[in-house]
Amino acid sequence: MEPAASSFSWRGFRAGLRGAGTPAAGGFVFGVAFGLLASQVGLSLGTAVLMSMMVYSGTAQFVSLQAWGDPIPVAAICGAILAANARYILLGASVRPWFSGVSWTKAYPSLFLLSEANWAPTLRERLEGRLDGAYMVGCGVVLYVSWTAATALGHALGRAISDPRALGLDFVLPAFFIVVAVAVWRGRRDVLPLLVAVAVALAVDRFVPGHWYILAGGLAGSAVAAARADHDA
Repeated sequence: MEPAASSFSWRGFRAGLRGAGTPAAGGFVFGVAFGLLASQVGLSLGTAVLMSMMVYSGTAQFVSLQAWGDPIPVAAICGAILAANARYILLGASVRPWFSGVSWTKAYPSLFLLSEANWAPTLRERLEGRLDGAYMVGCGVVLYVSWTAATALGHALGRAISDPRALGLDFVLPAFFIVVAVAVWRGRRDVLPLLVAVAVALAVDRFVPGHWYILAGGLAGSAVAAARADHDA
């Protein structure tokens, strides 16, 4: 059994602040990209910043922009976000040992700051024997502030640029999902789920009005991946 976290201290929090530089830099770039796109689809500065503060999930926010319209397809967006963020169930379960012995008043609010960007360095700290759950929180605070500030900066830039297409900024959203796909790519075993997801998304987009293709493609690809995992087990 993995040992419980030895503490939840200001020392660990400060260490997390110091260790957040590299992931925060990457997150800042994508935050600027989100702000740019938010301005282009018509979100106000306050709405874009509030979304980053309350949702705080790059994938969910980019998915929302992809489906944004009038009227806003709330059901489709919520379904797509649930599918895209299902990984947080596993991330949340994996950090449970880090908060063993910590009161729920500290543990549960801390989970709001959980992301892949601070989960990985916190895991490294734990594997190296530095068992302080507050490290994830310190790192997460830097990432949160960076993401929100980057959103505001990106929105301001988007309002200042009259023709984003002339600078190739209309490719930011596809580029984001390409980067995400590359980051989680595991090799040839991902080819079939990816092809199924693309095929289903294209078919639904062709025959079903609205943005249901996002949810349909994600669920189809996930179902194929899950079926293959059960078969290989």
